[in-house]
Amino acid sequence: MNRKNVFTITGVLALSVMSAVAFAGTLKPVNVKGQLLDMNCYSAHGLKGRAHGRVCGKKCLLSGAPAGILVHGHAWTLDVNPRPLAPYVGMTIQVAGQRNTRDHVLLPVTIKVDDHGTWKPIKLIALFKPVE
Repeated sequence: MNRKNVFTITGVLALSVMSAVAFAGTLKPVNVKGQLLDMNCYSAHGLKGRAHGRVCGKKCLLSGAPAGILVHGHAWTLDVNPRPLAPYVGMTIQVAGQRNTRDHVLLPVTIKVDDHGTWKPIKLIALFKPVE
């Protein structure tokens, strides 16, 4: 191998490691409570709350629109299959997982909904079946 190729390969490897470290540095553990949103209507029209969630928000999440959580006036997109969350749009949820601060995305491990004072876990379902 000539010297030019060695420097090129070394440079590419260094950039790969730096970008992996930069991405890993943006993930932080999180445990937050807030209002479950359908991100389509919230982003476009600012719609939120249980009245909106019972009909429109539910339909949006069932159709595959992204879910989100409103925490202290800031909306975070939930990187999760939105369909199991559809009945709870507008209700208070608790999300535990990781947050990607760069992209304002939460990667939930568990989600619970406040069902009249009782925290009920929501079973998360994979968006796609793994290929075997």
